[in-house]
Amino acid sequence: MTIRSTSRFLLAVVALLSTPAWSQAKAPLTQVVDRVAPVETLASVPASGPRPAGSGVVFNATLSGVAPSGPTGTVQFTICSQGGAILQSGTATIVGGVASWTATPSPEAYSVSAAYPGDINYLPQTSTLAEGAAEDFAFTPAAVTIAQGATWTGNFQVQSLNGFTGDISWTCTQVPSQIGCNLPQPTTTFTTANKSVIQNVPLSIPTSPGDFIPVASAMVFCCAFGSRKRFKVLLGVALSCIVLFGMTGCGSGGSAAWNPITPKATYQVLITGTSGIVTHSQQLTVVVN
Repeated sequence: MTIRSTSRFLLAVVALLSTPAWSQAKAPLTQVVDRVAPVETLASVPASGPRPAGSGVVFNATLSGVAPSGPTGTVQFTICSQGGAILQSGTATIVGGVASWTATPSPEAYSVSAAYPGDINYLPQTSTLAEGAAEDFAFTPAAVTIAQGATWTGNFQVQSLNGFTGDISWTCTQVPSQIGCNLPQPTTTFTTANKSVIQNVPLSIPTSPGDFIPVASAMVFCCAFGSRKRFKVLLGVALSCIVLFGMTGCGSGGSAAWNPITPKATYQVLITGTSGIVTHSQQLTVVVN
């Protein structure tokens, strides 16, 4: 190669390297970042175990990832029955790596799930937690059949559910004026020792015999075994008392105090048991014949 040829070659190389396509252009770089799965834990307060029926439960979903950026967004909570039916649901925002949601589950056993949908850095994640049934009690008053003017006495039964212990206070409400409802022992106590034993709650249902019954009985007795003169005297006293009942209520301050016999009918009484935040009510049917 001659000097002239060599010079031409070098000039060509220099010119080629001086063009923008060779000297300045660079191949584009693509960085692919894969999302990672966060670490999620689900817990309840109080923890799985004894809880009063009707009490609130706090569910905490804790999520952690790779520093310095942790999972962000919200968590969807869902409570399901043992059969899979959705009972309650709600959404909570992640704050400081924790999403908290408060609910009042039913007394039955259930499961709760916390579903994290993911974000730009983290994949979706779901955790589940099984919770046992709540401490509770149950009772069912039996139907009562009673004659006019009589008083029924008996018991209804109450049982502890899921290890329930504590005092139950009983009350009768919505009692019709024609009958009564009495609870001689208005408190039932379940302890660790007797929580597996069904307890009896005494109950009495009185009905009114009517205020004329004692007077009528005395008149019949006098008519059968006394003299005609005594009968006339007693009849006059009875009629006078009846007039006084109607006019003044026989010393009741002018308010009526005449109690008629309880009519034959079917009545409803509401019996309520209360222990802390747990309250249950049942209808008692009373048939007067």
